[in-house]
Amino acid sequence: MLRPRPCRWFELIASRDDVAGVMEALARAGAVELQTHAPRAAPLVIPAAERALEHFHELARTHRAHWPAAGSAGTAHITDPAATLAAQVGRLDAWRVQADPLIAELERLDAQARQIADLARLLAAAGGRLPEPGLLAGAGRFAVDARIYALAAHGPASSLPPGVLQLTVPGGDQAADEDFVVLVGRIDDLGQVDDQFAARKARRIDWPADLRGGAPQAAQEVAARRRTLEQRRAAVEGELRALAQQHELARVLADIEVVEWLIRHGSEVSASERLVWVTGWTTAPDLGHLCAPVEGQGLRCVAQFPAPPDGSEPPSLLANPPWVRAFEGFARMLGQPGRNEGDPSPLVALIAPLLFGFMFGDVGQGAVLCLAGWWLHKRWPMLVLLVPGGLMAMVFGLLFGTVFAREDLIPALWLHPLHEPVKLLIAAVGLGALVLVGGLALSALQAFWRRAVRAWWAHEAALVLAYAGALAGFAVPEAFWLIPAGALWAALGSAWATEGSRPGAFAGGLAQFLEHALQLAVNTVSFARVGAFALAHAGLSVAVTGVAEASGALGYWIVLLLGNLLILVLEGLVVSIQTTRLLLFEFFVRFLEGTGRAFRPLPPPLVHPNP
Repeated sequence: MLRPRPCRWFELIASRDDVAGVMEALARAGAVELQTHAPRAAPLVIPAAERALEHFHELARTHRAHWPAAGSAGTAHITDPAATLAAQVGRLDAWRVQADPLIAELERLDAQARQIADLARLLAAAGGRLPEPGLLAGAGRFAVDARIYALAAHGPASSLPPGVLQLTVPGGDQAADEDFVVLVGRIDDLGQVDDQFAARKARRIDWPADLRGGAPQAAQEVAARRRTLEQRRAAVEGELRALAQQHELARVLADIEVVEWLIRHGSEVSASERLVWVTGWTTAPDLGHLCAPVEGQGLRCVAQFPAPPDGSEPPSLLANPPWVRAFEGFARMLGQPGRNEGDPSPLVALIAPLLFGFMFGDVGQGAVLCLAGWWLHKRWPMLVLLVPGGLMAMVFGLLFGTVFAREDLIPALWLHPLHEPVKLLIAAVGLGALVLVGGLALSALQAFWRRAVRAWWAHEAALVLAYAGALAGFAVPEAFWLIPAGALWAALGSAWATEGSRPGAFAGGLAQFLEHALQLAVNTVSFARVGAFALAHAGLSVAVTGVAEASGALGYWIVLLLGNLLILVLEGLVVSIQTTRLLLFEFFVRFLEGTGRAFRPLPPPLVHPNP
């Protein structure tokens, strides 16, 4: 579990007619990463595909909004991807010829619906202030005309010609946030006004010539026209759906997506006239697991696990149980652990919640974090980390005797942070020392995997000896003598391991030891910030309860609620950042370089296969 598992090199041979089904079956299993090597034939090429796909994307730009979602795709029937692509793009063209008149009618109906909606809002907001609708409908026949504009509410006033009358009607619709302006004046004057309102990005609303009568009658007519438009639009949409079913558009789109996916990844596959060679890396433990998805689709293949190509670097796979996988992201911040590097994720799954809980000790707030992480993790997977962090915060809340910032509800099983700050800081540094010992142990394990135990004994073992002496010296002062012993060990080890000048190697080994020892000491002291943030959390909690108690009976609960929300948001963010920082810059630097390459499985097409 601590050592990443390298992937295995595979070669798979299948019939060219089955290439779509074989590729999709492998992609659905998520167990292969394609990589070409010494191709026996040219890369898989689908003739005439570029032009067909270009035409398809042109259609998509103008018609995608009217297409159904891509349906099921049975790749087993795609034996000739080029012919499938040409046939399905042709069916799209046939659909387009019949659908274009319906789409044009939908666009006309939408434009009319927007105009009718504006008129309905205007009539509802204006009440009896509008001129007689019959006069608006007949305006323009003589020298006098009328204009109606919709523009952003509370915009700057316009400078109108003297002969133009203006009526501003608040829109009354917060969602639209527009006002209506009704203008009446001579046609020549209104021509100048048009330019002003166009500059203000106002929309002109045309009053239908056949919309007459009084305001109540006009409102009823507008409502009736809206219902008619909605009915007609529903009918046209129904015709479009029927047309899509007639041409099996969902299946057409699914087939095109699969062929396009196959073309996108075809450069990683070699092919002859009859066969395809699929090569790359797999996480499958044996040939049976590798071929099972392909054979499950009724397809045939021949596979083997030969030696990987010379000079190739296999991707590494972090093999962790489900409860650890959420913590793998911490190590990947520095890079994928290589096959001879330790995967710290199992240790991080213990250390990260422990550090978080120490700095955020509160039973009630920890419970809220647990619930929030469990509720939100499906939408934001990383928030699942709040669950173990919140549980550990509850544990330390019991140790500190704190519930929702109050320290008077339960007794502290260990101590109150503000009462014994020195003891708290010492405990935080001791916790940090244990974390760093884990890092040194992983470094030693990595030396064993790399078969570099001799070099580890010559250099790093001296640092471990000195660090153990420094830690034990606080209990047994005689152990402090292990520090100079470690320095001498490092200097002698460097002189012993070198083939050059031994005095120079002796001095260089001593200088290197002092540098690493100082870094380790700084890393250890840096964990005092865990205790410092625990004190800050306790101080903020005391401040919240103090303000709450000074706010009276009613204000007490309001302040306590808002104060706890502030602590959850502010302290939760700060403590999360500090936990990440301690892991990256104090713990990982002891052993992790991130020299590996992550396994990137072949992505499946967007559609779902038939069962």
